[in-house]
Amino acid sequence: MAVDAGDLILPVGGLTLLLTGVIAGILGYTTIGDGPANPKNKTKQGFELTIGTNHLGHMALYELLEKKLAAAKGGAKGQPRLVVTASPVHDPKSGGGDVGSKATLGDLAGLAQVDFDMVDGGAYDPDKAYKDSKLCNILFTAEASRRLAKLNPKATANAFSPGLIPAPDGFFKYQNKFFAKTFNTIATAAGVAETAAFGGSCLAFMAASPSLDAVTDGWYDTDPPGKHQLRAHDPSDEARDVAKQKKLWDLSAALIAKASA
Repeated sequence: MAVDAGDLILPVGGLTLLLTGVIAGILGYTTIGDGPANPKNKTKQGFELTIGTNHLGHMALYELLEKKLAAAKGGAKGQPRLVVTASPVHDPKSGGGDVGSKATLGDLAGLAQVDFDMVDGGAYDPDKAYKDSKLCNILFTAEASRRLAKLNPKATANAFSPGLIPAPDGFFKYQNKFFAKTFNTIATAAGVAETAAFGGSCLAFMAASPSLDAVTDGWYDTDPPGKHQLRAHDPSDEARDVAKQKKLWDLSAALIAKASA
């Protein structure tokens, strides 16, 4: 499915839960150190910053609002939806996912520990940590879609990426300023960058478009890059592992419960 940018700007209605790293900060799943530029930073709960913000914080917020999603009736103002911001780098076969370290969660050995640096239990790798967190987003969305379906047949869960938005004062604000500005210039000139306005329109589409009323466990990404279109895709092979989706959920829920005790 292809959607042009002009079709994406829609009013947000109904009960829609938008899970992003910013919202995760509401629950305190943010740094206690010097910010994301500091390697191996930790959240207040002691989790590695990337996975704590991008995955565990999302899930903690979902747990708090699950009953509201389950009870929402939908109607003229829209259906109850869970919308998760992910990234194509979760897939080692994607353009970004094939550069540098590759996303893979192994047997989730890290999450079975009280103190861990990586989800797979390995040594800290900031590049892989981010990609792994995006893989967690897709796995989480799939399991959430099944759980929500049992609680409320009208509730859906989908993941999307707004594409590459390399604004120096946005996604790249913690990077070296010269690098951030240079990368933004190159990506824009190459025609692969999206705009913040388009990214926001994508989010509005995922949250409110009637065309997604009955769609769940979907993954949407910009395609082709920089051309202001959003399309449905299959996620990576690992992201479609049902057993891993369930295991990630259970281990994550246990960590959040311990942190909240």
